[in-house]
Amino acid sequence: MTHALTQPSPDDSDAWLAWATQQLGPLDLTVDLLHRVAENSQRKKDATSPLAPAQTPGQDQWSEAVISFREQTGWDRDEEGGLSRTWHPSHSFYVVARAGDDSTGLFDTCPSPKTGLRTVLRDLIDDVPRMVPLFDVTGAGKPIPSPSGQPELWLFMFSFRDGVLYSELSRPAERVEDKITKYHQRIPIPPLPYTRTDTSVIVTPDDDLDTGPDIDVRPI
Repeated sequence: MTHALTQPSPDDSDAWLAWATQQLGPLDLTVDLLHRVAENSQRKKDATSPLAPAQTPGQDQWSEAVISFREQTGWDRDEEGGLSRTWHPSHSFYVVARAGDDSTGLFDTCPSPKTGLRTVLRDLIDDVPRMVPLFDVTGAGKPIPSPSGQPELWLFMFSFRDGVLYSELSRPAERVEDKITKYHQRIPIPPLPYTRTDTSVIVTPDDDLDTGPDIDVRPI
């Protein structure tokens, strides 16, 4: 059977959580896991030195999202054409992390990566079969490859707005130039309130973890 459920009301947080949990189950993922990925990546961005080049915070955030997702899933990984992919053990699909635009994580929108699709993602989306269902679910609840035999591309997108982390795991179907225009399926994750902390987790070269603070000791 085709895996499809009626989307919940965005105003019903419990229903949204239950819906997202059901949607992610066949992909062996959870809401908590994706929340941690989004939060870890934002914390990394917050910890970037104010002296760093302008592109560093976004680069740090994206890198941490990839690392956190891989650490928590333990899935296979590879790099191809500059694209960092994390593969489900079945190798029927893989996940690519990207910062998303301001419509990320909302229902009835069509978000795209904040920095555009770039060449590799454009080509992958252009190769997606147009009429193939998202995936079929076996009796064990596991996804099986689409009839084309082509592994599925899923995007994990995240966006921080107005004190809230928004994210989603979605499978693009079509694009026009640098924007995604259609999805086979979107799984917006319930938004996560986020409080920025000013404590940096970055250790600078001047930090010495083996010694405590210098104390001025005077002889009596």
